[in-house]
Amino acid sequence: MLNLKEGNYFGEYLDARENELFKLSLTAYSPDSVLEDHYHDNSYISVLTSGSYLECINDSTQLVQASDVLFRPTSWCHQNTFLEDSATCFNIEFKKGWQEQLDWEVDLPNTHIHFNKTAFPSLYKLLLNFKIDYDADLSTELILDWLCTISPNQAKAHSKSWVEKLERILKHELTQFHSLASLSERIHVHPVYMARAFKAEKGMTIGEFQLKSKLHNAVYLLSSTQQCISDVSFANGFFDDAHFIRSFKMAYGISPNRFRKVLNS
Repeated sequence: MLNLKEGNYFGEYLDARENELFKLSLTAYSPDSVLEDHYHDNSYISVLTSGSYLECINDSTQLVQASDVLFRPTSWCHQNTFLEDSATCFNIEFKKGWQEQLDWEVDLPNTHIHFNKTAFPSLYKLLLNFKIDYDADLSTELILDWLCTISPNQAKAHSKSWVEKLERILKHELTQFHSLASLSERIHVHPVYMARAFKAEKGMTIGEFQLKSKLHNAVYLLSSTQQCISDVSFANGFFDDAHFIRSFKMAYGISPNRFRKVLNS
């Protein structure tokens, strides 16, 4: 039986990103390929983004289809047979020692779980973030969101005075994108706890709240001033106009320029 060490997967690596807690990777598999019995040193989540395969565990076999989410714990032995179409998998691996860097207890499942396709919207947001305008802080927040969802030890966060201070920063200091580290230093709260508690309190991640605040202000500027698109983008801290236009269209379904023309028509 083959042991795959940290960060190693069968298939062809298409892309990978990592921090001190997690490693994200996208791997491709050719049609009809067979992966021999193997296990991974680390626990990981796998989202099948295209194709299908059969997963064999002991004497049982299950069909895994596009958009399915699987969790495999440390040293979980399995064998995969990909079917007629090529396939891609998005993997979220928990690095060795990741739990020691968190400030709260979180228990991963101790067995293999095949989740419903729509069980975790945060994982699909994570995939989009991985493939489009990657944001390391948002990536961490979305994984923490998944952990809070599946961990039985999570208690609902109580209101914290620092949440209001953090909200004011995100709403009023719009000319830059604030990192978790910089926000943590300003409000003197551990970044992991800060991200978890803010999500529980506000129902969205810090990154999502920050982007929403910037786009709300962009709507105000587009509707009440004659500032050009570049100036509106700059005023809200976007890296470039393309990033701003893409974010605006994803949120409102229309480009900033078209939005302004519709308002003025």
